[in-house]
Amino acid sequence: MNNKGFTVIEMLVVISVMVLLTSLLILYSRTGESQIILFRDQARLIAALNRAKFLSTQLYSAPESPCGFGVYFSQAENSFLIFRDSAANCSTSDNIYSGADELFENYQLSPQVKFGDLTLTNIIFIPPDPETLIDNDPNKIEGIITLQNLNGSASLNVKVNNAGQITTQ
Repeated sequence: MNNKGFTVIEMLVVISVMVLLTSLLILYSRTGESQIILFRDQARLIAALNRAKFLSTQLYSAPESPCGFGVYFSQAENSFLIFRDSAANCSTSDNIYSGADELFENYQLSPQVKFGDLTLTNIIFIPPDPETLIDNDPNKIEGIITLQNLNGSASLNVKVNNAGQITTQ
């Protein structure tokens, strides 16, 4: 008798092991992709905060300059935007996002990412320092913005304090 082939049992074992390894690889790849999307949106958020801070100092001496630039967070729309706080007299400005006439730039979070529990809705940078106000409350020391994937298994935080320092956690 000639025994030069594989038995059916041996073939089934090899195929089962290959299916198991392939499914683990696909699952691991999806988790990694989710984490990359989360990091990308965190970087976009930090860039928007830094841009608002930069604009508040850059345009301070410009004619008809706004009273400040800030970032508004909308948990319902899953977006954030840079706004320019404009008022006839900056001493009477509300220092919060007041509507579409103050919109400067709009950003949408990726569909796989949402805001977690927000401890703030507005951060504004008021020139020339820039002074940083969180929700127009001078007593609020810091605010935390949490980004998480849709199932809540991974999350990242961005913390902003009243000195304008932006850190990640």
